Amino acid sequence: MRFPETLCALAPLVLASMAVAAGPPQEPDADTSALDLDRLVDELWEAGDPREVVSDDVPGAVLELSLEAARAICLTNDLALQGREQTVLAASHREVGSWGAFDWLFEASGGLSESETDASNIFDASTGTIDTSVQDLSLGFSRAFEAGGHFSVSYGHNNTRTNSLFSLLETANQDVLSALYTRPLLRGSGSEFTTSLQVAADLRLRHERETYRLAKQQLMVRVEILYWELVLSEHQLDVAGSALDVALEQLDRDRRRRSAGVATVVEVIQDEATVARRIEGVLFAETALRSSMDQLRSTLFPGVESETWSVRLEPITPLPAISAAPAAHRWQAEIDAALEQRAEVRMVALELELARLMHERAQSLKQPGLDLRVQLSSQGYDSKFSVAMEEALTYDFPSVSAGLAFQMPMGNVALEREERAARAELRGAGLGLDAVRSSVAADLREALRQVRYQAEATKAAEKSREAAQRLMEAEQARHEQGLATNFQVLQFQQALVEAQYAEHATRAAYGKAAAILSGARGVIGEGQGARLP
Repeated sequence: MRFPETLCALAPLVLASMAVAAGPPQEPDADTSALDLDRLVDELWEAGDPREVVSDDVPGAVLELSLEAARAICLTNDLALQGREQTVLAASHREVGSWGAFDWLFEASGGLSESETDASNIFDASTGTIDTSVQDLSLGFSRAFEAGGHFSVSYGHNNTRTNSLFSLLETANQDVLSALYTRPLLRGSGSEFTTSLQVAADLRLRHERETYRLAKQQLMVRVEILYWELVLSEHQLDVAGSALDVALEQLDRDRRRRSAGVATVVEVIQDEATVARRIEGVLFAETALRSSMDQLRSTLFPGVESETWSVRLEPITPLPAISAAPAAHRWQAEIDAALEQRAEVRMVALELELARLMHERAQSLKQPGLDLRVQLSSQGYDSKFSVAMEEALTYDFPSVSAGLAFQMPMGNVALEREERAARAELRGAGLGLDAVRSSVAADLREALRQVRYQAEATKAAEKSREAAQRLMEAEQARHEQGLATNFQVLQFQQALVEAQYAEHATRAAYGKAAAILSGARGVIGEGQGARLP
């Protein structure tokens, strides 16, 4: 390959050559124009690497990168995906923590009071001032059950010292051991309501996992597309360089033929204009290569350090071979499978399930409250603490009680509107699921259609390139025998270059379409990456 020594010197040559080629063929003065063009061509084109012309990177390490390696690197380094992992981890902690609502709860309290009061009865009239000292201590355990209901057991101790003659004992110890079970019968009844918040936390965790899965699949599709764009840019640069070499060989051949008096100056000018266009094509292909490399680099190695941007990526996975396109009659089977795999469908289905759960909870909260209460207690009373405690623990004086507690908000506006809101959200979630399922079906059909089209387009482009190659070789042979003009040869060369561009472009487009189809099926990247909590 060859390149212009300076871009500034290239501009006037391109303009002059294109202007001459566009006008009617004329024979310029052989003593002036021909010599000037020879000198201009000799000054502008020298052997070299066209990549150095538009290179804007500091020379760095070369990384030979396969498609599988690109997938693995992006899953490890992508910052957005790492952030999504932390969101899933947070949801996992909340889901596990929600079951703490059914843990045992220990409660304890204590108090001390001193008081002086006037006598309030005939027995204490002679005493005058009543001094009372009270010490209270209570402790207990309680928990809610997943099947519904709440259980608590408590022990209370009261020590009262008074000079009141009305009191049976000057120092009295009263101990109470109590067990209470409360069971909702209307509002909040049943294990479905009791564990609804825990189920909701589990649904949110599963939703976050599917969100992570969707982000990972989108990242995998994007990386594959960027990888094939980089491979295509490499091939297009090679084609542009080969086209430049062919144009330079044609120019050198026609210049020698002109020196021998066989070719005309017009043919040389046409060759020079072609060379200028070929150099422009090399520069364009190299710029596209640099841009494609930056896009892939920013995805694989996010950061702002110069070392990151100076790494040169060398793709080693060839453009994909054409495989059998999916049959049209399998569209329904493909759609059914995609609806089971697509993260978007799963996410909206989880949102629908969560909305249904919240609606059922709102319906339960709207009902009046009716709770069954059953209590078993034992009491001990004595001047000695040990005797009072023994009486309470041995159930010397037991008591059993049962009752119902009823509550009904007057108007119930807040709970009524909350239930209606939950019902509207449930309907919206159902409509959203239908919309997503329809969108997934449309995406999959389009992805299948594109894969079939790109497969056929690649085959056609390959045949077109083979035909263009044979035509150019035949035209060059005719030109060497004087049966074809230089302009005709250049036309066939241009047709071959375009056919080579098209062949590589269609093969890369097939690879992109295959990646998009894997994403539309919801199976891309399955089994790759870290396992989520």
